[in-house]
Amino acid sequence: MAAKKVDELEKKKQELEKELNKIQGELDDSIDRVKEDVSSNLDPKNIIRKYPLPIVGGSALLGFLLGHKNKNSSTSSDSGTGNDFSGALLSELKRLATRKAINFATDYVERTLEQKVDEHLPSDHDEDSAS
Repeated sequence: MAAKKVDELEKKKQELEKELNKIQGELDDSIDRVKEDVSSNLDPKNIIRKYPLPIVGGSALLGFLLGHKNKNSSTSSDSGTGNDFSGALLSELKRLATRKAINFATDYVERTLEQKVDEHLPSDHDEDSAS
């Protein structure tokens, strides 16, 4: 009788261990999914893809403000080689930022147009699945 109870307790223990392992696995999967969601939502590339026009507008506004400030500060009496270098550097950075913004905007428009074309034109895959 005692051996039977020990066997039942051992079975119960194994079942509980299996259930705990299952729950632990589900928790690990949930945590991994949350980590991936958070990292993908905070990824700058995804933010730019999600809100391209406000990002480009903000970049253009920031570039304008920096350029406007630079022109006002160049009329000050303490112009020197350091000021010339920083002005040249800032001007080059603005030029590169503008080029990047234009490239990103054209890529975005091209992708959007391709998606629209794909939505309106039937593909070979759609014809195969219809038959």
